[in-house]
Amino acid sequence: MKQRFRVSLIALLAVSFLGSCAVCGQALRPSYLTEMPPPARVIAEIKGRDAEDTGQRQMGAFMALIQIMDDMAWGLEHRYVNNADTTRLTPDERRIRLAYQTAYADLWHKVTNKEGHVYDLDRALRNEILSKFFSEDFRALYLKSGTNAAAEHKAFQERMYASPPSTASSQPANQTGGPGSQAELRRCIASGRTMRICFTEVMGNGFDQLTGISTKQPVPSGFRMTGDYASASGFRLIFEPEQATMVCRGVPAPLPYTVRITDTDALITVQHQSGPVVFSLRPDGRLAASGRIRVTGQVAAGSRSEQTMGATTQRTTTTKELTPLEAQTYPNGREDATRNGQVYTVREDASELVYGPTGTRTVTDFVTKSADCTLDVMSPIGGSPLPHIPKNDFDVLTTIGAGMGTLLKGGNLKDATNEMLFPDAGKTVAPGLRMGGSYAGATGFSLSFHPESVTVGCGDAERALEYSVQRAGGRPTLVIRDNPNPILLQLLPDGSITGEGSVQVNGRVITGTTDDLNNPFTFAPHPARCPVGRLVAGSSVPQPPTPPSPATSQSAPAPDAAPRAESRGGTSLSISAAPGVAGLLAGKALVVLKDDLENVLASAGLSAQGQSSRVSAWARACERSTREPICLQGVTSLASHIVARTGFDKNGIAVFNNVPSSGTFYVVADTSYTHHLLWNLKVELKPGANTITLDERNAALIDR
Repeated sequence: MKQRFRVSLIALLAVSFLGSCAVCGQALRPSYLTEMPPPARVIAEIKGRDAEDTGQRQMGAFMALIQIMDDMAWGLEHRYVNNADTTRLTPDERRIRLAYQTAYADLWHKVTNKEGHVYDLDRALRNEILSKFFSEDFRALYLKSGTNAAAEHKAFQERMYASPPSTASSQPANQTGGPGSQAELRRCIASGRTMRICFTEVMGNGFDQLTGISTKQPVPSGFRMTGDYASASGFRLIFEPEQATMVCRGVPAPLPYTVRITDTDALITVQHQSGPVVFSLRPDGRLAASGRIRVTGQVAAGSRSEQTMGATTQRTTTTKELTPLEAQTYPNGREDATRNGQVYTVREDASELVYGPTGTRTVTDFVTKSADCTLDVMSPIGGSPLPHIPKNDFDVLTTIGAGMGTLLKGGNLKDATNEMLFPDAGKTVAPGLRMGGSYAGATGFSLSFHPESVTVGCGDAERALEYSVQRAGGRPTLVIRDNPNPILLQLLPDGSITGEGSVQVNGRVITGTTDDLNNPFTFAPHPARCPVGRLVAGSSVPQPPTPPSPATSQSAPAPDAAPRAESRGGTSLSISAAPGVAGLLAGKALVVLKDDLENVLASAGLSAQGQSSRVSAWARACERSTREPICLQGVTSLASHIVARTGFDKNGIAVFNNVPSSGTFYVVADTSYTHHLLWNLKVELKPGANTITLDERNAALIDR
């Protein structure tokens, strides 16, 4: 009896001791975990200015301790672990991590500023923890893990971005590559554009190539405008490469626009709902117009809570009985199992991803509102857009990454916020005329215009440079700032660009990487010289015409014709957007399916999710985020059902020539999510010319 009582007392003391510390004197895996401090010691030794600051510092300390374990798991044993993926934790790491997370949660309930996370990424606190709780040997091991991780990251960068080792700097590797490719990313960075811009564009281009659906509005070739213009009466006009936004008494309306240069004037025509509105760009840089205008747009009218859906991890625990023989061969059976006579009981944890409710979010409700303004002289008040606003998921992803990059470089939260929201502070382009599109000539010389620069190309040598459009004597001139000798080119009335002589493009290629986070790449010169000649709009160098063979003879579309997608047969299909939606559909993608979109989504396993249709459920999911599983699943399912694709021109018109002379098809198109309309329109083709018009009356129902 005394022996049994003694054993029970020892067991009770052992349980009590284990419950009060994260790490005990037993052999742990990995062995360096023996130095991880128990939560009680962290609480006792980490203090702040007052009770609130003490709680925040202690929360930051537990986050830092978890990060130290994750860093060492990667740097020493090449096991990638983070809060979203803990599958490669050892049992000891899992137990210690849980103890720290529990202590963090207890503190979270006590502090006032629950969302501040003031010390979660504080380097000074991390250094204090390393000095206060760990031995010199542990700190050396932690430093080694960081060195290993940095070497692995550098090797990854070299695999991702560097030119092949056998490539000499004077003879760079062929950098051709499709949208979203490593070659496209290397070319962009080597040209001198920022990594932030390059990542955003290349990721977006890759997604567009994968799905066939564009995440951004196309920018028309030719003259464009930039700047934020305002009148004394309160009317504003904000230009971006793809659209102009009228703002009247707080009511915004994004609309397509065109720019035309005459011998005496620069005229900007905005396609307003009531008819074209023409603004004149005066020599002093101001815009002028007259008359009254009514602007109709979406304005915020309150907010509400909405349930969010997504994938969550569901954990389950099962109990399994083992015989003594099984316990000997079971992994960690003797250590992890509980003995009950001749039977051992072991608990097994499992997890799986389950799609369902994940919480709530605040959704802003919008209503349609109209306001009247008087048009008069408008002065430029700044660049555009102000401030930087992410327009799609790839912009959002790059914005978050930019902030994290600032923190990794040692910056504070204020620096990170400025980098995310105001990345181009002090670098705005002066308001006025700009250019859009890509131009190429038969000599190999090319120009690709971006909001902030123009990429000048000669063969595979490229360089991004600042530029301006100037008007002297009624003739517009493109001035490219290539120091010390600017490049001067003439912009002709037919839309082409011409110049005399030849231009040297001081291109570069990436040859390696560095440990400097501000300058992570090394470059080698790759200059080339090309005659300028005549450049025309288009993404590739024009080739001399060749006589068409009977098997491939096609009638060439007129330069101003709408986009055309060709298929087999002798029938045409013209799709026009009604005046009320033409501005919304201009430049948008259009696909033709061989089955109803509702059936296509059903075949992919999508349900109506409580909506009136699968189409409505899919549309609402994509409105929330293009990364939601339902949205991605629907996009993926379209690929095998698309029989043709094209896009609307600036007037909201699309034409399919030579389609099958009979059959049932479905036209699918949608607008941007700010004013979301979606069409899933059935078309019965007949021989000859077929025409349909898209308006709000034949748009698919999206439940609101």
